[in-house]
Amino acid sequence: MEEGTGAVTVASTSSPAATAPAADATAGPATSRTGGSRITRLAGRFGLRLVVPVVILVSWYGLSQSEIGSLFVAAPANAFARVFEDYFSTDASRFFLGDATFEQLIPSVYRALAGLLLAIVVGVGVGVALGMNRVLTALFAPLIHLGRSLPSPALLGVFFLLFGTGDSPKIFLIAFSVVWPILFNTIDGVQSVGANRMQAAQVFKIPRWDVLTRIALPGAAPKIFAGVRTAMSLSLIIMIISELQKSENGLGYQLVMTQRNFDYTGFWAVLIVLAALGVVLNIVFKAVERRALAWHRGVTAQDD
Repeated sequence: MEEGTGAVTVASTSSPAATAPAADATAGPATSRTGGSRITRLAGRFGLRLVVPVVILVSWYGLSQSEIGSLFVAAPANAFARVFEDYFSTDASRFFLGDATFEQLIPSVYRALAGLLLAIVVGVGVGVALGMNRVLTALFAPLIHLGRSLPSPALLGVFFLLFGTGDSPKIFLIAFSVVWPILFNTIDGVQSVGANRMQAAQVFKIPRWDVLTRIALPGAAPKIFAGVRTAMSLSLIIMIISELQKSENGLGYQLVMTQRNFDYTGFWAVLIVLAALGVVLNIVFKAVERRALAWHRGVTAQDD
């Protein structure tokens, strides 16, 4: 019995040492397979994102080589070469930027961002006030819906008449056009915070400023950012529309001049710059949104 017990004891104490190498041997391939599958997923995701741009470039090139399309559509290589020729330079003192960047691109970006910033201030401010008071919401709802239904491009002449022909009418037109998604999302976001939280704040006699900055705005922040993203896209569109008339610079002005001069290579170069501007602004906005709403992703277990 003792020998049997000793044999069993020796076998049980030696089994971990015997199985450890096997475990290490299986862990290595499993880890490598996991890393390989992750790389494959990333490569597949990156490849999918390239499908649409490649299709657009191929279609663009085919159209530029057609008998009729070649009269109006510049070849992609020529358009990209024109972008680097007009918007970039070899002068380090100018940050390697060309004349068109300072004379056309920067004024347009200034107008779009100024109008967007004004819309954010007005939309969030008014939206919070209306969202926290349902009586005010019901009172001003008809006026808000009336303003939203007005076609902004048709009001371009009105803004020129009221504010002159400088940057002011363009900035105010952009702000008026893009304020609505911010305003409605802010109202909806504040109202979605819930009456229970507001009642709890009243019970504990939390100051109104703390209710605003610690309850209402954080709770409405995801919807506010969604409205700002929509407004940012609209601001670029209205920026172009506002620069089509009574302008001396800007990307919209450049589009008109290249068309009038039959400079279709320059026209397509401006379109490339507009597309790149939209992509850059979206990347910057997503970075700001991720930083500002990091707490929200943690609470809702979202990290996409």
